Amino acid sequence: MKYQIEKAQPEDYNNILEILKYWNMHHIPSVEVQELDLSCFYVAKLNNKIVGASGYKILSKDTGKTTLLAILPDLQGFGIGKDLQDIRLKKMYDLGVKKITTNSDRPEIISWYKKHYGYYEIGKIKKECSFGLDSVDEWTTLELNLEKYFKTLEEKEARKKDYIAQTTPCPMAPYKPLIINACLTGMIPTKIHTPFVPVSPEEIVESAIKACDAGATIVHLHARDKHGKPTYKAECYEQIITAIRRERKDLICCVTTSGRNYNEFEKRSEVLHLEGAAKPDMASLTLGSLNFLTGPSVNSIDMIIQLAILMKEKGIKPELEIFDPGMVNVAKYLERYEIILGTKYFNILLGNLNTSSATIADLAVITSSLPANSIYAVAGLGKFQLPVNTIAIASGAHVRVGLEDSIFYDYNQTLLATNEELIQRIVRISAELQRPVSTITEARTLLGF
Repeated sequence: MKYQIEKAQPEDYNNILEILKYWNMHHIPSVEVQELDLSCFYVAKLNNKIVGASGYKILSKDTGKTTLLAILPDLQGFGIGKDLQDIRLKKMYDLGVKKITTNSDRPEIISWYKKHYGYYEIGKIKKECSFGLDSVDEWTTLELNLEKYFKTLEEKEARKKDYIAQTTPCPMAPYKPLIINACLTGMIPTKIHTPFVPVSPEEIVESAIKACDAGATIVHLHARDKHGKPTYKAECYEQIITAIRRERKDLICCVTTSGRNYNEFEKRSEVLHLEGAAKPDMASLTLGSLNFLTGPSVNSIDMIIQLAILMKEKGIKPELEIFDPGMVNVAKYLERYEIILGTKYFNILLGNLNTSSATIADLAVITSSLPANSIYAVAGLGKFQLPVNTIAIASGAHVRVGLEDSIFYDYNQTLLATNEELIQRIVRISAELQRPVSTITEARTLLGF
């Protein structure tokens, strides 16, 4: 709803009185209000019709008074009254007024003045005629230190904005840009399962580029050997990462240190020793052991610590993977010993049979225990991918999506998907929810790079 706040004009007089009638404040002239000085009045117009008005009066060099404030009842709650109040306060402040008073007989309006502006009560005045609420026979007089109000306004607004932004869930606040983490390949899908899974280095690079162009800012990478099987070999990751960087140099590259196929530290950590253009920005760190239907992922505390220490030494940010609430304790343990520092990025994966279910309740349990200075993405495994991703977008979290988590586009698992299609759908849903998708620069800032 677009409305304008303007200085009142002489021809607005009768229209202002019509607005005041709704609140029994139109008895002018009277012993309560002798006249309307339109040179000290503002009006709000919607479609060129006056829907609100506010006035003020200069009493002396440094004191003033707000006289009347009224809007059409049907338009309460849209911010018109606050804009009319703000503009008259600013005008008096610019004229050098340091203290103002106002009178009101409505409890909700008295509270409104106190809540938004810091007014305080200084007394009561008996009404001299029918004006405002007939059931109340006295005015409550309020006072505001206008000089103090404006000197602290910027600080108060910043504090309120920060508080809203840090409160979850956050639909009342402007959403932080959505980070999309694309898990392109994973350990399990093969060409037998779907022709769309990228397996060769060339296919993975092509998929990463398409993912980036579709809206992803992180690519979660699993390398495969010439037979299409998962490999830990750094040389394979080097080929992939350097090729990605030639085409999309700032795209955030995250490599896996998974314990599903290998459990020797030397193998799982080999990729962390890459340098130069092949050095990964991030690396996965699963914070506990778990069972998949296809087999276990073994992650002992010692293995987790060794991998985390090496990531810290190499300047690689861990992508902290959480499958159940207990894994959060491991993150706190690592932080306690300063093995992980700064902004922590969690991937919360829901819907695996052996760990947390794909429910809002399970997600709430995990997120409520995350350490301070954390941001998190949420993934749904298998058919839970879309509903969990949607919950993440709406709740202000970030998203992990891709063929590693589900090769299907639909809940009934009948339509095979591509990584690009899955990301494009997330971008569309995010747009419908009026949440912007992050740029790579924004993602790097949010992640604390």
